[in-house]
Amino acid sequence: MSDPKPDAAPTGGGGVTISDSVVAKVAFKAISGIEGINALGGTSARALAGLRGDKGTPGISVDLHEGSVDIDITMSIVFGASVPAVAEACRKAVSEQVEATTGLPVRAVNVLVTDVVFPEDQAGSAG
Repeated sequence: MSDPKPDAAPTGGGGVTISDSVVAKVAFKAISGIEGINALGGTSARALAGLRGDKGTPGISVDLHEGSVDIDITMSIVFGASVPAVAEACRKAVSEQVEATTGLPVRAVNVLVTDVVFPEDQAGSAG
């Protein structure tokens, strides 16, 4: 009987601000297990991130605006992977995870495939 209403307004002031980098890290984690992705970011983006010492999420950019978010993902894929299937898997995983983690509605997840990598070109792969 004395249970508080779940929709009761909070009594204190304040708010929560979520930075672009947090959203980018959540998106990165969401796509980390998707088959067919070789690397995130274009070759130049990866090189610049290395020079700047970025440990974050090269290849993922976030645009927060008016309570929603747009996410752009740049990647290379493995030869033989279906670009539409990989892109759709990314869109679904990122949208679900970002919304569940941050509470922000995802307006768009744009996927840009900039390169295809052949198995013989992958460093460290056993033939």
